[in-house]
Amino acid sequence: LAEVYDVRLAEAEETIETSLATPREAGLLGTDVGLPMLMLSRHSRDASGEPVEWVRSVYRGDRYKFVARLQRPND
Repeated sequence: LAEVYDVRLAEAEETIETSLATPREAGLLGTDVGLPMLMLSRHSRDASGEPVEWVRSVYRGDRYKFVARLQRPND
């Protein structure tokens, strides 16, 4: 976004929650309808608060690994 459109992301909110596979998602992901899934939603804004990105991703619950590295900033 920055290189092509000169848009700089300033903040984002990301949510991961459980859901059940819809018929469409099951077909696309090669799984059964109703299989537990993880749904990721992200809303990003630029420095002026304008929305610049909306993401919705669905992952199979039996093939997903979530890793978060947390680091305390230097005081």
